[in-house]
Amino acid sequence: MNLGPVLNVVIGLAFTYLLLGILAAALQEALSTLFSYRGKELNAAVRRMLGDQNAGVGKETALFRAVFGHALVKDGSGARPSYISSRNFGLAVIDTLREGDRGVVVSQIETSIAKLPAGEAKSALMTLFTDAKGDLDAFRRNVETWYDDTMDRVSGAYKRTAQIWLVGIGLVLAVFFNVDSIELARRLWFDPALAEATAAAAQAYVANQGSSGGEKLDLASQAEIARKALESHPAPIGWPRGDGQKGFFMQVVDHVGKGGLWLIVGWLITAFAVSLGAPFWFDALQKLINLRGTGPKPPRADAALPGKGG
Repeated sequence: MNLGPVLNVVIGLAFTYLLLGILAAALQEALSTLFSYRGKELNAAVRRMLGDQNAGVGKETALFRAVFGHALVKDGSGARPSYISSRNFGLAVIDTLREGDRGVVVSQIETSIAKLPAGEAKSALMTLFTDAKGDLDAFRRNVETWYDDTMDRVSGAYKRTAQIWLVGIGLVLAVFFNVDSIELARRLWFDPALAEATAAAAQAYVANQGSSGGEKLDLASQAEIARKALESHPAPIGWPRGDGQKGFFMQVVDHVGKGGLWLIVGWLITAFAVSLGAPFWFDALQKLINLRGTGPKPPRADAALPGKGG
């Protein structure tokens, strides 16, 4: 069986998903920055770490305000920080607990922890302090590990939320660029010349990204390149521009009316494919192009000699 036509169709789909995936990542990053989502998640996580049972869930405590307002932690611009290193967090906690006392630091820290309101922060810090056995460096490392473990959980939750965001953004892009995966696959399958042109465009894109160090470009630059690649995409994606009387919304409504359920399914397939992320599709595309480039295995030079084969 000749896998060439099949590979061309799969490459065409993967190429389209890659371009949309880059745009989706750029939009997601822009929205995250606009709404300070990472900063809010970090703020909430540290509030929970340094809270007490009387302040209520998510309420700011004196310990939280002191640590989060520490020079090693707060953002110099006054904005909510979106990243805090574990070392800076550990040093800020210790500096807060010793209350400016540069003398007998260890005893002052133990006293400060004992004074904290009952709650998870007091319990955790006392456990970490006890485990350090009076060694200040060991206590700092324990606090850093506590922070890292908390951030790992926050990072996992953020990734799950980001995945949902990507599905939604992918669906918006699928509709905006009218990328119906079912129709696109059908067009590529029944038009070998189109599939070949799309595969060639994908190969040129991957080669250009590799030779120009595309992975080193910032996300906005990658998104601009992806947008231009979509505009010159050989496959017939996008919306017709001939009808100036209808707005975008009415074009979508008319298109859904003609395409019916399968059109919506095609858009949803695109959305879920885009949510896998641009790195996934770039790796997949490289492997598919390499597979396409190898072609069928050539026959052995001695295959026709007497005594060989059947």
